[in-house]
Amino acid sequence: VLGLIESQDLQGFINDEIFVPDQYIINGDKREINPDYLQWKKSDRLLRGWITGTLSEEVIGLVVGLKTSE
Repeated sequence: VLGLIESQDLQGFINDEIFVPDQYIINGDKREINPDYLQWKKSDRLLRGWITGTLSEEVIGLVVGLKTSE
């Protein structure tokens, strides 16, 4: 799995080099969803799925319901 994570430049999610961007940004007088946050969320969900897919039945019960790949 580590090779797959590295091939997609997602190792920062598991070694604390990537931080969650602000969910919203201010554009003029409007609050908008931050595109960096949307990309982070997409990558985090992908990585979480990869990690979850490698877990045994005994371990999966410990991680179901966690919000991020951290």
